[in-house]
Amino acid sequence: CHVTYMCSILPVYILGLYIIYRHTTVISIATCAKTLNMKVLGWSFLAVAAAILSSNGCLATKSLSLDGRPAPNSPVPSPDVLAWTKREIGAFYSFNMISMLTNISNTQYFCLGVGGSGGWVPPPDTFNPEKLDLDNWLQAAVAFGAKYAVLTAKHCSGFSMWPTDILKETGFNYTYSTKYSSFRGGGYDVVKEFVDSCKKYGVLPGIYYSLNQNYYLNVRHGTVHNGSLVPGQEKVSQELYGKIVLAQVRELWSNYGEISELWFDGGCSVPGVSEQIAALQEELQPHAVFFQGCSKENNIRWVGTESGEPKYPIWSTSDNCATGGTGAPAGNTFCPAETDTTLQEFDHWFWRADFPIRTLKELQSVYYHSVGQNTNLLLNTAANSSGLIEETSFVRYKEFGDWIHKCFGSSIAEMSGEQSSDPPLELSLPSGDPFLFNNVVVSEDQTRGEAVLEFVISAILPNQPVYVDIFSGQSIGNKFILNLKTPMTATKVLISVTKALYKPVISKFSVYYC
Repeated sequence: CHVTYMCSILPVYILGLYIIYRHTTVISIATCAKTLNMKVLGWSFLAVAAAILSSNGCLATKSLSLDGRPAPNSPVPSPDVLAWTKREIGAFYSFNMISMLTNISNTQYFCLGVGGSGGWVPPPDTFNPEKLDLDNWLQAAVAFGAKYAVLTAKHCSGFSMWPTDILKETGFNYTYSTKYSSFRGGGYDVVKEFVDSCKKYGVLPGIYYSLNQNYYLNVRHGTVHNGSLVPGQEKVSQELYGKIVLAQVRELWSNYGEISELWFDGGCSVPGVSEQIAALQEELQPHAVFFQGCSKENNIRWVGTESGEPKYPIWSTSDNCATGGTGAPAGNTFCPAETDTTLQEFDHWFWRADFPIRTLKELQSVYYHSVGQNTNLLLNTAANSSGLIEETSFVRYKEFGDWIHKCFGSSIAEMSGEQSSDPPLELSLPSGDPFLFNNVVVSEDQTRGEAVLEFVISAILPNQPVYVDIFSGQSIGNKFILNLKTPMTATKVLISVTKALYKPVISKFSVYYC
């Protein structure tokens, strides 16, 4: 790296010195002249230059490059997965046949069992959200800062919210869809309206397809159960079910343009289908990320809880992308985690009038535990039975989005840096007048993989000459946020990367107060 100095007055004296940077590189954003600490280790031969800087407002920076860095020991993300991590926040739309059945309190009714237990399949005409407005849904997503959105095109009931027609491909007439509902004249395509609204509001569309559960076809955990059927269920073979899945997935991935995220709840465990689905994804949606590990390279994983508050540390790599969880340092696959959670309390995904919603404080905690711990946040938005987001929910989404912008829209100070030698990287900001802060944000450049294994955040307090450690951590990944419950006043904040798989690059190190 070369050093660039920017000052209003720049007297430079070239000295004949043999110097080596001391074992830890220190980069300081300062209001004084001292910007680079170097240690003279010997006088064996005449070498390089040192600069003596004078004036106010002096700033030292390093021009950083990835060129010449050694190959990391960790797996490298695909460009599509890396881009996905930077989106950070998405919206999840839980809306399907169960949304119409407001007399059923258990909104996971169709996901919990198979036929033969006194249940029934509601007829297609039951689906009739008379005020359905996908623009309203996307406005809610934009309100809390979502960059992508995922629609439950087909949930556990098996009802398809597009006019699916796979008779030619499978020989089976799939009658449980909007094609056979009188909603808006029959054959209405909710998926198309969703994708069109996404484009209108600049949000990337994603599609959820319930692969392992289909109540209409009496399928649970990917297996067809051909025992006793309840009214409205259809009898199919395991082989035919596999053909139905592949035909419907082809429809969804072929007819609506580029899809950013493909969501298979519980993975893709239908016998004989997983490899064919991976091939379809590569053929039809090569740039989509794949939730639950069915793709050849664009995998993302479930974080392992729907509470919205997974346990730290959370790694970008894992030894098994399909099982979910917090991952493993130096795992064999780069498949970062997604934290899916609800606005309604107690893990309720589909709307009910009597389900309370989370407070703003609770959503703030979710943000710190998800985005602030190296995962994307996928926040549920459940429209009511008429097809609209409730006003109370909309207000809460906007409060949440406004809080994120207020807290993290503008930093007190920020910088970046790359380790230039084997010992630990240190970055510090800023020194001078005391400042109040309660959030420290660190982001790692993961272009070549996740490098950081351990780090320490320290601060110099007013009238104290030495650093005091305020946090010791492990994973950084796309973003780590240290949220101090009690704001702190300091004159300088420091991050020290003390253990890494290879030379780390900190793409952003910043402090905030809100």
